Amino acid sequence: MRNNLCRREDAVTPGPANQRRNTTRTVSICALALLAWAVGPISPASAQRGTAAESARAKLEQITQDVNARLIGLERAQGVLYGALIAGKGQVNEADVFQRMSRRLADAAASARPDAEADKGFAALGGSAGTVIRRAYAFQREVVTIFASSAPEDRKAALESAVERYRSRPELSLPDAPKDMTILYDHPYTSFVPPTPPATEPGRKLAYPTLTGFAWSAHWYELAVLQPFETVDDTSGRDADLATVADRLKRKLSFGTAPDAFPTELPLAPAIAPGLVALHERAAAIIDNLNMMQDVITDVLVRRDVANPRAIVSQVVVQFTDRQYRCVQDDEWIVVALRHSIFDQGGPAVGSFPQNERNAFSGGHGQHYAVRRAPPPCSPE
Repeated sequence: MRNNLCRREDAVTPGPANQRRNTTRTVSICALALLAWAVGPISPASAQRGTAAESARAKLEQITQDVNARLIGLERAQGVLYGALIAGKGQVNEADVFQRMSRRLADAAASARPDAEADKGFAALGGSAGTVIRRAYAFQREVVTIFASSAPEDRKAALESAVERYRSRPELSLPDAPKDMTILYDHPYTSFVPPTPPATEPGRKLAYPTLTGFAWSAHWYELAVLQPFETVDDTSGRDADLATVADRLKRKLSFGTAPDAFPTELPLAPAIAPGLVALHERAAAIIDNLNMMQDVITDVLVRRDVANPRAIVSQVVVQFTDRQYRCVQDDEWIVVALRHSIFDQGGPAVGSFPQNERNAFSGGHGQHYAVRRAPPPCSPE
């Protein structure tokens, strides 16, 4: 049978060149024939499995592209916010800025095009602030990509490599050790006010609650989108969960009702992305440091009495990029984040959380105004 499969074609005009062509053609036909003989016919079931796998990969690529476009849109919305606050010296038309931020999510294809307004907003921060923020956003997208494209057993090593690459330029990188959350409450420009009798909880006096709501909803999505990618076996469940996370973001930005409303607390990884914290605390700490730093920067920019906001923003960036500045142990970071209520931070990614689980004063902001143990010095890199 093999000899029949390897038969030569009809001879052509004799000559050395034609003989070489005939020999090459004969070898090619033999190789293909032997391969077909060894493999055997492709069964309909095998072909169907191959087609299904290719379809699943194509679908995952499209899903990942959609998520990435949304993440880029949320990053650019933050740049628009910074530019508006700096141009207006802290005074802006809140509804107009909200609409400009929202437009970054309206067209997924726009993420592939330049966004001059967002770029200008990040540049307006001055110094290295815009670069530090955008590098951290790029790292955050890489974390999402690792969850989306890597097998569960490979993710820890991939995240470790990503952290090392990101931290290779420490002067432009946020630390991989969590910061003390009290930094949100005791800086000179904080929007939080301490409790006064008979109040039992400190409050927050937000200059622009809708713009803060957008920013915190964005932070919620950036963390929540990781959960649907945690398992790889149930692709239909993954797709349904991703749709749920996207829909919840849409409802938050459409002034929905809690928990699908603006978060009333800054979303942090231990509450919204516990899977990431369990897998790689250093990667999660970088993302939380980004979100906390942006919260402090916004507090500075909305203050109309700040004569030189760029100088203050630069100081904030120096503090947050300093790995030795006000870090805490991982267990304290996790406990404090959870005490601020998963519900208030926007609720879980896909599960049901119909009511606030926070208990009394000691479990919320009050702890930041009590006597606390001093955080230990950060370990050297």
